[in-house]
Amino acid sequence: MATTALPTRPRRTPGVARTALTMLTLLVAGLLLGGTAAPASAEDGFRYWNYSHLEGDTFAFAQTGPADFTPKDGGVEGWRFGTSTVSQGLEPRANLDEVGFDAVCGDTDAAEGEKRVAVLIDYGTDAEAASGAEIPQPVAECAVVPGDANGQQTLESVAQVRADGAMICAIDGYPAKGCGEPVSDATVSADQQPVEFTLTGAAADDGGGNSGAVAAIVAALIAILGGTAFAVNRRRQSD
Repeated sequence: MATTALPTRPRRTPGVARTALTMLTLLVAGLLLGGTAAPASAEDGFRYWNYSHLEGDTFAFAQTGPADFTPKDGGVEGWRFGTSTVSQGLEPRANLDEVGFDAVCGDTDAAEGEKRVAVLIDYGTDAEAASGAEIPQPVAECAVVPGDANGQQTLESVAQVRADGAMICAIDGYPAKGCGEPVSDATVSADQQPVEFTLTGAAADDGGGNSGAVAAIVAALIAILGGTAFAVNRRRQSD
């Protein structure tokens, strides 16, 4: 009597089965963790010179390095030292009613082919300073540069710059060492009250010019009075 062969079930390879089960377990665990994990409260950042541009009435954190950005005539460039995150930069703590473009560059002329750019430099707070470092006073400079000058060249026209490639490490010697150190769990302070900026360059020259004129007038008056006194004294002696 002929026998009929029964179909046989394909045999599973134990290793393949275990691998599939492991992958499924990891997938489920990942979905569960993804649905319950809390968002990070802080992000990594850097302690360095933050670069920004004035757009309208507010500063915008630069998306490129200064060498890759060309400010326009009438622009305002902002530099602020401190700790910031990758997504949120620091802007100068400037009252733009006092140190806007007109206040910084309004009395400065530019020749044909040149442009005027206001440069605000904010050296940051005590909390952001290196240990024992003295923080310079924030300054506002009017840069008169060629029309095609980029952001770094504009900065270099009004301040001494220490750079490492595309990274600005120090402005006018601050900080004295280091260059963009990474900071874990960096936070950006919400308290950024405006501070007073020192107007230098053209504004300072105007003040100096006025002082010089006053000094010259005083000197002339002294000379006249001295000459008059000498003449009176000679007349008395001759009488």
